[in-house]
Formats: sequence, C-alpha cells, structure tokens
Amino acid sequence: MERLAEIKAKAKGTIFEEFVSSQVENYKQQKQKELKKANINNKWIDHADELFNLFAQISEEVKPQIEPFVAHAEFVDNRESDGAAMLTATNFQNETFSLRCADLHTMEDYAKLEDDAFVEILDEAQEEGGVQFFFDPDELVETVPHSRIFKEDDPLATLKQVIQPHLVELLKRTFDIAALLDKES
Repeated sequence: MERLAEIKAKAKGTIFEEFVSSQVENYKQQKQKELKKANINNKWIDHADELFNLFAQISEEVKPQIEPFVAHAEFVDNRESDGAAMLTATNFQNETFSLRCADLHTMEDYAKLEDDAFVEILDEAQEEGGVQFFFDPDELVETVPHSRIFKEDDPLATLKQVIQPHLVELLKRTFDIAALLDKES
C-alpha cells in the first residue's frame, strides 16, 4: 500500500494524475478481491482440517471398541484424494459400511471463488468451513460447522457428542449377532 501511495504521489500535479490514480485504485481493488478469495479459501480448508483431525482422533478411539463386533474396522484418510475420511466397519458377510466425514465445501464451491461476482456477495467474516457426515454412498446425516464445535471449551468432546449417535448407527448397520456367535464358537 505504501508503494501504491508513492506511485500516486509521483503523479500528483502532472497530466498523468487522473490516469495513475485510477490505475492504482483498480489495482488495489483487484488485490483486495484476491486477498478475500485467499482468506475465504484458507478459512474453509483450515476449519475442515481441524474437524477432520478431531474425527480421526475419535475414530482411533472408537475403532478398538467396535472391532470385537465386526470382521474388520478401519479408519481411512482420503482427504488428499477426495476430501473425505471415514471410519469403516466390515461385517461377517464381507459388507462394508462407513461413516464418512467430508469437507462441507465441494470442489465446485472452491472453483466458484474464482468468480469475482460470487466472491463479492460473500461476507468474509461470516464465511466458515466445516464438515458433513454421511453413511456411504451419500446418505447425509449431519452437517457440522466449525463454530458449532470450536466455541466450546473441549472441541473433541463436543464433536464426540455430536457424532456418537452416528457411530452407534454404524455398528447397528454392521452388527450380525448370529455371525458373531458362529465366529465365537
């Protein structure tokens, strides 16, 4: 900004003052839009990542609790490839069920940030990221914005409380008492 002011000052009182001033203002506006885009993009990513990390911790705690009742349980982190992580449970008929945690914002949302008109309507302070929980393939069961979890003193405990019913549902979908009894004998 200082350098822009210097450029403007150099043109002051010359025949180029109006042109240079308008160019400086256009440049400022463009840079402010770029900064806003970057800030929103980073906020969405950071907020989702914080929630993904909590989900990973919860999954690692729950995995040993669910393992005695299923053929296989696993935490799968596909954040880099498809923006999702999941806790999967495989029953004794080799059917796999999962509770999937995905970024609240889709790739299309991130792509829309390239559109200046779209970015202009967004309030940077109000924009936040979060995650959505699904039973695969696409049964949405919970949307969790960042603010819902991180306004509390213990975000891990808060997220656990929010997703606990879904973890119980994952076991219900996987649980087969007859197969478990056969395996035990």
